[in-house]
Amino acid sequence: MTIDSLHGESLNMILDSLPDGVYITDLERKILYWNKSAEKITGWTKEDVRGTSCYDGILCHVDSGDNLLCGKDDCPLHQAIINNQSNRLPVMVFAKGKQGQRIPVEVTVAPVVDENGDVVGGIESFRDLSSLMDDLQHARSIQLNAMETDIADDPRIQIAVHNIPYEYVSGDFYRVERLTDDSYVMFMADIMGHGVSSALYAMTIRSIWEEARGLLSNPAAFCTHLNEQLFKMTKSDDSFATAVFGIFDLSKMKFNFVRAGHPPPLLHRNGSVVPCGKSNQALGLFLDGDFIADEIDLQLGDRFLVYTDGAIEITNSEGEELEMDGLAKIILNEQKNSSGIEFIKKMETRILEYSNLMTFSDDLTLAEIVIKPLQSTSPK
Repeated sequence: MTIDSLHGESLNMILDSLPDGVYITDLERKILYWNKSAEKITGWTKEDVRGTSCYDGILCHVDSGDNLLCGKDDCPLHQAIINNQSNRLPVMVFAKGKQGQRIPVEVTVAPVVDENGDVVGGIESFRDLSSLMDDLQHARSIQLNAMETDIADDPRIQIAVHNIPYEYVSGDFYRVERLTDDSYVMFMADIMGHGVSSALYAMTIRSIWEEARGLLSNPAAFCTHLNEQLFKMTKSDDSFATAVFGIFDLSKMKFNFVRAGHPPPLLHRNGSVVPCGKSNQALGLFLDGDFIADEIDLQLGDRFLVYTDGAIEITNSEGEELEMDGLAKIILNEQKNSSGIEFIKKMETRILEYSNLMTFSDDLTLAEIVIKPLQSTSPK
């Protein structure tokens, strides 16, 4: 059976009754069906789109960074067709309307199969999020300002951080600050879940950060205080966060840090990548708990990657997680010729390529800290 045999008045009536935009394509992504809600949301009529490809000047999906998603590698519908797999969670993208405007939509895709289980096409539904965008954009702006890092140039250290939210706001949180002339504090937290509720939790951590500034020089003491405050605030809903809180002391050449249920930082030194530190309990789960810090002697040329679990729990089309070993291999390959934000962006690309999907299924934050082999004294 081909997808053309699905044509009929009953199918059209069902599709036209749905509040979400829906279209169906063949294996080449040529549009065969386009419902009334799709017309209403985008302005494109059935006559405009039928027989054209969804990437042929019609929807031209982009992500929040304005990256085009309609190539074969990045197109969610194409991936659903070739992998015979629906996307696990809806994805927020921006579609192109008939007047050229960008329309925020939440997209769900699935393959269309015949009675023999053979894939004969694909189906995509999309929900208009325009009414939510003003609030989401404002919330994202506030969140980015809360995580903004303003580190003066220091020839001894390089710190680069990049956050990719699954939705428009992120459940990941980070801070990087210069504590003294010779020390930097780095904090990364991953709040359970994602979206607005997790983003609010992250902003709670930001307020506690300001309130407890006197503890920032002591990672164990700060994490103990943060844990107590989060537990008192969120114990009724079992919310929690994992985190890494560390201080890079460039005068003593020490990295003192606490790992609170978080994936271990990965240290690239002398051609090998090793995980660092023992794990303490996550933050906000239990009122009581001792947080014990680890300490590493720094060497010139050390490169640390700190990341949230979206980097290692991502799966390929066979359901196999990348895990730390896979992430370590990417680090070894990509750190040969790049560092800083260039390296972070390459890591993002390689991790996403492993999944063979168009976007991440969780918030992702990556940070690289390089102890630069230039000089070990304070800059003038």
